[in-house]
Order: sequence, then C-alpha cells, then structure tokens
Amino acid sequence: MKATIKPLTQRPAWKALATHHPQIQKLPLRKLFAADAKRGQRFTAEAAGLFLDYSKNCITDQTLKLLLQLAGESGLRGKMDAMFNGEKINVTENRAVLHVALRAPKGDTILLEGKNVVPEVHAVLDKLTEFSNRVRSGEWKGHTGKRIRNVINIGIGGSDLGPVMAYEALKHYSDRSLTFRFVSNVDGTDFVEATRDLEPAETLFIISSKTFTTLETMTNAQSARDWLLAGLGGEIKAVAKHFVAVSTNAEKVRFLGLGRRTLLDGFGDRPFDDAGGGPGQFPRAARRLSRNGQTFPHCAV
Repeated sequence: MKATIKPLTQRPAWKALATHHPQIQKLPLRKLFAADAKRGQRFTAEAAGLFLDYSKNCITDQTLKLLLQLAGESGLRGKMDAMFNGEKINVTENRAVLHVALRAPKGDTILLEGKNVVPEVHAVLDKLTEFSNRVRSGEWKGHTGKRIRNVINIGIGGSDLGPVMAYEALKHYSDRSLTFRFVSNVDGTDFVEATRDLEPAETLFIISSKTFTTLETMTNAQSARDWLLAGLGGEIKAVAKHFVAVSTNAEKVRFLGLGRRTLLDGFGDRPFDDAGGGPGQFPRAARRLSRNGQTFPHCAV
C-alpha cells in the first residue's frame, strides 16, 4: 500500500519552513558571506558543463536542510524513479512523462508498458536530422521549385518557448541565410508581422502541437495555410511542401492536407520539438544532467 502524502501546507517541513522564514527574510547577504568564507563554494552545483551558483540567495544550511526534508515528505524521489521507469505520472492526461527517453543513447532501455521506447525515439530523431539537413542544404524545395529561405514555427506554450529558447541559445551557429520567426499569439497581427516581408514560395511553416487541437495554434495554422495558398495561386498541393507538423496526433494533422511524409511524430508527454535539435552535443549534455539527477546526493530524498 502506498503511503498517503499529506497536502503541502500540512507537511512538517512546510510548517518548519514557515517558522524559519522570518528568521532569514531580512538577513543581509554580506553578513552571510562574512560568516562563511566558503559559502560561494558550498552553495553551488556543477554538471554537464553547467555551473549553478545559488550562494547569493537568502538561504542558510538550515534552509537547505528543510527544503530537502520537504522534498522527501513530498515523495520527490519516488516521483523521479516513476518518471525514469515510464510510469504515468502525468495524471491529467494519464500519460508517461518521457523527456528522459529523448536523451537516451541508442543502447539504453526505457520501458513503457513493457516495451523499450528508445528505438522509436531514435527513429524519429534520425528523421528530424534528415529533414533539417534537407532544409539547410536546399534539397527540400517549395512548390514552385524555390529553396526554403524562411522558417516559421507556429505553437504556444512549450511548443513556442522551447523552439525559441533553442534558437536564441544556438543563434551564433545558425545559417544566417535562413530567416527564423515564431508565431504564438492568436491576435492576427502577430502572424501578419511575422510574414509581412516574406515570399510564400520560400517559406516553410512548422506547426508544433502535441494534440493538434490547441485553439491558438490551429487558428494561426489556418491563417498560415490561407496566406500560403493566396500567394501560390490556390494550389492545394502546395501545402505539403510548405508545412511540417510536430505532433502526436496524425489524424488531426491531415486537416491541413499533410500526409505522414511531413509528420514529425511527438512522443510521451511532449512533442519532439523539445529534443534539443536532434542527435548531438545538446541532448548529450541534457542526458548527463538527467543521470546526475538520479544520483546527485541532494536528490536522495
């Protein structure tokens, strides 16, 4: 029988933190550093080339102890293990949360309902890599035969912020002959501004939506479809050359006139737009962070 976890505010550590808070609320950081010459070394963490310095937060050893106690009382360790084991911890959708599978090397095993999902992950990552290389090289051409020079991601929430984050972080390494833009606002001005100086024949839309039912994304996708067809003489066949879907819902994708050829399947709780750009250094670093999360002492709660 699973132990019942009390509501957050009824847990002993929460109550202890509530008592502890007034004691540290107005402590000057200078005083904390003066009292502990090694504070700048102790209150840090490092993994996968990333360095986290939390020494400049108004916390003490007692704060950290109580926070870890709260994590333990909240069942964090068990939830982490459940995530790595493929259990359905996304209770709102009754789905597994398999972000870690996106970062797993080909030889790993991550089971979902008894099936190793890692081979499926790499099949889609390979497809993603092939597609990206075709766009960058100019092999993927639009309906009129022109190469793609503009890429617009349409999504909202993580399906917008994820691609934006990856683009901004890696912009230095991008091909500056390509234009990248992002549309998330359901207000039509967002789409109009994103496309105002672009040529439809040279534009590719990426529609990012796990379920392909999100109102804002579907509205903007329809606007994009109308804009493209208006610019290409209403040729319905043009849609398949200028739209790519990132989704778990193949049937809904077809409302845009897309077939399986232009579907980048999503997986688990998030589409593959969270995969960090396909096989390479970025997901390898994330993989090391995932493994550190399993073994880091502070997580042994």
